[in-house]
Amino acid sequence: MRTVPEQQNMTLSTLPYSKRILFALRKIMQQMDYHSRNLDKKYGITVPQLVCLYEIYEKGVMTLSVLSKQVHLSSSTLVGVIDRLEEKGLIRRTRDTEDRRVIFIEITEKGEQFVSTSPHLLHNKLDEQFKVIEESEQILIANSLDLLVEMLAHRSIV
Repeated sequence: MRTVPEQQNMTLSTLPYSKRILFALRKIMQQMDYHSRNLDKKYGITVPQLVCLYEIYEKGVMTLSVLSKQVHLSSSTLVGVIDRLEEKGLIRRTRDTEDRRVIFIEITEKGEQFVSTSPHLLHNKLDEQFKVIEESEQILIANSLDLLVEMLAHRSIV
């Protein structure tokens, strides 16, 4: 009978920190993917579409470039998201009367109704769960994730 090497019997807490972080990131990505697929299946809308719709609902009429900065999506990605929201009748695009290059995006009545009956975004659920964690721990988590994002943003890591 073949024995399992000692290293394979390690618990998560005994792994090197870098591996623990990678495992945690994988689990986070799996949960995000699950949430996204579930949202699309049940409500016919993707997470990026819902994020954009909520942003327009909360902030009001805005340009594509402003929305792009608010939701951290590139303009090229955002155009497709906005196209699909417009096809569903949830938002409307209108050109500026003074500068035809400027396009304003606004939520429609149907979009407002959708937001009022749609599921909460994942970050809304996270906000609720964070309320039970001490503020010092919240700060530690946020700072650690900011640092991790900064580290991963360096192209030399890939």
